Amino acid sequence: MDVQEKTIMFFKKCGVYDDKLKNKTIINDVNEDFMDLESLFESFFKEFDIENSYAFDVTRYFHQIPFFNKILIAFGFKIKAENKPSITISHMIKVAKRKEWFDPE
Repeated sequence: MDVQEKTIMFFKKCGVYDDKLKNKTIINDVNEDFMDLESLFESFFKEFDIENSYAFDVTRYFHQIPFFNKILIAFGFKIKAENKPSITISHMIKVAKRKEWFDPE
């Protein structure tokens, strides 16, 4: 299995792969929990031996949404959130191939 397939399988196993969007799936969606995403990326960095994972700034990419707003989101309300750069499966494939974190373009 090559790096691309292995990366896709990793994110499918974690439940963040959209079969319609495929590699364009956005991982750091506003609806995802901050702690879950942090744990997901820690696992990814470990699994793929990413050398400079310390360079990854979680606050730059992950939404920290107050608990009350999460409840509103769960009931279908739209919450205005700060725009964060998107991280896609495609970008994480490139990270896995390079074995180092770099910011998405």
